[in-house]
Amino acid sequence: MKKLILSLIVVVFAFASNAQVVVRGVSPASIAYNFAFEWADPAGGDWSCPDFLIPNTFVEAPLMMVDDGTPGVNEAYAFQHLLAQESCNPLINDLTGKIAVFYRGSCQFGTKAFNAQNAGAVGCIIINHTGDAVGMAGGDDGLNVTIPLVMVSEDDGATIVAEMANSEVVMFMGNKQNLYANDGGSAESDVLNPRYGSIPLAMANNNYTFQAGIQMYNFGSADNTFNVTASVDGPSGNVYSNTVSAFVASGDTLAIFNGNPSEFPTVSAASWDVGAYKLTYTIEVEGQTDESTFDNVYMRDFTVTDDVLSLAHVDPNTNMLNVNSFPSNATSSYQTCVRVQDVYPNANYAVEGLYFAVNSPDTALVGEEVLMDVFEWNDPWVDVSGGWAGITFDNLSQVGQGLHYPTSNTDNGMVVYAPLDEAVPMYDDLRYLVCLTTYNPAISFGYDNTLNYDANYSIYLQPISPLNIDGATWYSGWNGVSALSLGLKMVDNVGIDEITEVSGRAYPNPASNQVTIDVDGEGPASLVVSDIAGKIAFSNQVNLNGGQSMVDISSLDNGVYMFNVTLENGSTSTFSVVKE
Repeated sequence: MKKLILSLIVVVFAFASNAQVVVRGVSPASIAYNFAFEWADPAGGDWSCPDFLIPNTFVEAPLMMVDDGTPGVNEAYAFQHLLAQESCNPLINDLTGKIAVFYRGSCQFGTKAFNAQNAGAVGCIIINHTGDAVGMAGGDDGLNVTIPLVMVSEDDGATIVAEMANSEVVMFMGNKQNLYANDGGSAESDVLNPRYGSIPLAMANNNYTFQAGIQMYNFGSADNTFNVTASVDGPSGNVYSNTVSAFVASGDTLAIFNGNPSEFPTVSAASWDVGAYKLTYTIEVEGQTDESTFDNVYMRDFTVTDDVLSLAHVDPNTNMLNVNSFPSNATSSYQTCVRVQDVYPNANYAVEGLYFAVNSPDTALVGEEVLMDVFEWNDPWVDVSGGWAGITFDNLSQVGQGLHYPTSNTDNGMVVYAPLDEAVPMYDDLRYLVCLTTYNPAISFGYDNTLNYDANYSIYLQPISPLNIDGATWYSGWNGVSALSLGLKMVDNVGIDEITEVSGRAYPNPASNQVTIDVDGEGPASLVVSDIAGKIAFSNQVNLNGGQSMVDISSLDNGVYMFNVTLENGSTSTFSVVKE
């Protein structure tokens, strides 16, 4: 056990060493949360900015958009902005005591920050013109910059700028260690998720458990005892609540993970119900009032579903997988996957089809092709403790496949359902890789960036959502966006090998009011008609005479529908019909 404890603590420290460095909205309340960021680190030798790794090194001030007087608009990116807001020339507005806000583009990062500094700014926030925050080189002027500089993503930047239009926005950026006497906290990357964001009811009620865990920090200057609570609430109320109490010296950490001296009991329930659940971690200072509470509570949403297994959680408002990010930087091909393993002891299941979202920047999806693959991942590696380079993809045995062809541009960015060619059995203790692939580099796939699996990766030492860019290199995932919104529609694997797929079609196709289905079968059959998102439109019994039966589709809205016909012998036929 001693070896396990040391291993976990070393890993936790590795991924959490910068947890005290934050970029956070102070006011108004609508942005009082942490933002993902990159910062100009003087350790690289091309900046003279303050070192945020030094305790109590920070700036907190109101924000102000820069104006360098340049006319025109930068139209090179989807998120267009004024050229005057790029800080590429001496500023014409006074930023004394303000944190300068400007956009990436047209000139070096160091030049932008130096111009803001010369106008009186005490710090800088640069908004990326495309996607997430990236590292920044100082360039010609970096060594002249003595104020802090951070970059935030395109989306977060849009949120900040929109709030600036309504009222004064104050932000904190830097290291809060010893800023207060009594202050405990954590970081998003130091908090364990349940293993999946969504899990089918049959799996959940088949002895499904997961570990709760968090690494917390004593940011305060005073030594204190901290009470850390993990609780799970669901449709029927609270199903789990446990508290760990421990003394933590100033500047020290408490790693509450399975196998460590401090740990939460395994999360389990006598019976799980379909619906939304919330895992909540709460940090309190015993006998004191925490003086900085923004990092004291962390929540993880997960869902027990009818039949969907996914890293992403299901949005309770739409009853669909949560999708809010479409990362990609491919030039020829893009493959993104989820690893599936060890969530369903004592029983076997099969994946019948996939839910996912596809995005095209010009909204043109019709004519695109998405490849769906299920692999047994038979490479001999055990875990990532030796680094990502030790994770190989040399022995992928394809056990399932399918193709998806979007039929409407209105599906752009929306969750759709596509069946695999055949249901694929999945067996306990085998490692699977379920993937989506496109050969159009402009196409991207949806992610749920409300869930952070960094701690799961560091504690369980298993890949989360590997991806392959341009067919050459496998990566562990996207920086800051770890939950691929890929849902596996799971069915019971009892007798799945005996179920056969028979040929079927419909005509006319497209059709307006009635369609004739023509299936390789005879007699009574069950018909289920679903829309492209997998929602059942209607179902009824049909009688196949010579393999054919007339079906009234006049009540359907225009669109693409999947017809699933099940014969009395269990054979099935699936085909699409366009209603116009």
